[in-house]
Amino acid sequence: MPTINYGFAVRGKWAGPADEKPAVTGAKFLQTLDALSGIDPLFSGWRVYRNWQIAEDDQPRFLPLETARNRITEIVESGISRDDFNEPTPGYGYTVGATFGARGPRRVEFSAWTGNQTFKLEFGEWNVASDLSIVTYRVFKAALLAISAAWDAKWAYAHAVRQDKVKVPVAFAGGAPAFRIESPPPVPIDPTFPKSVFHVPWIIYLSAQRVAGLKLTPEILTERPPNGGLVMSATIDRLDPTKPEHVRCARILAETLIACSGYSSR
Repeated sequence: MPTINYGFAVRGKWAGPADEKPAVTGAKFLQTLDALSGIDPLFSGWRVYRNWQIAEDDQPRFLPLETARNRITEIVESGISRDDFNEPTPGYGYTVGATFGARGPRRVEFSAWTGNQTFKLEFGEWNVASDLSIVTYRVFKAALLAISAAWDAKWAYAHAVRQDKVKVPVAFAGGAPAFRIESPPPVPIDPTFPKSVFHVPWIIYLSAQRVAGLKLTPEILTERPPNGGLVMSATIDRLDPTKPEHVRCARILAETLIACSGYSSR
């Protein structure tokens, strides 16, 4: 049986204006990196994106965190959304991010976009599986809670994302070869597993407002953080989407997120 590769990440959404003041966004961003740095030595050596655009000057694209700290408002402002004519569009928000590690499975990146009020902490890279030696329940739960607290998240989730994308040939005018990229089923052992933006949830956080009226099941590990929200976990081991018992609990988390967030399955 071929190896099935997964990437692991933490994602979430908060409530707020797309054009939130850059100084406010910057403060949340620094709070996040400082909180992550206190969780584990893994989160060290952060380099902040000075500008998400290709730099046209001779300045480095990344700045060490301590250098960026006193320039964070300027850095957030440099990440303003732009239209097709490269004109700033504050209504679509700002993007800010930081990374550490060499490119590959041990690379870690955190970013937030005020345009749709979302954040993500990714381990590995697109179509590159995460290094499983850095994927632990302790680290991921702590990171999930730290980021959710910094951004006052409505919901957040740690999840596994299948990385082995496939190329599917498509017809193209003129006979030129073309392909589209498709994702195989998220869980091979369960073809009916709901397909959604949440992929295969491992740990989820719901704010106090989202928990109201939620019916809990004894199969799922739950924990109440001090803010009145709820943490739900499929397993305290590393999530393995090839294990039926993990998949069964992950399905419950996926269905819970779909119901609480308003996102539909595909």
